[in-house]
Amino acid sequence: MNTLTKDVVAQMIEEKGTKIATVTFIKADGTLRTVNGLFKPSSKLVGSDRGMAQGEAMKARGQVPVYELASKQWKSFYADKVVSIK
Repeated sequence: MNTLTKDVVAQMIEEKGTKIATVTFIKADGTLRTVNGLFKPSSKLVGSDRGMAQGEAMKARGQVPVYELASKQWKSFYADKVVSIK
């Protein structure tokens, strides 16, 4: 399965800004996951400062945090495992 490069992923995330994105990526177990969410939530509705701190901790581990709207939780993925971003 073809994945996007880290540079392409970073550029697409930057372009999305505070808009909703749909990301499909390969999980650690090899299955695909699709997440609808926000890379840069524009308000504290995301779980307050604790939620923002969790996102920063994910970045520190090399993960890309995304706030999934359906579950109202932070999810993460590695940039080199992304199949698509819409």
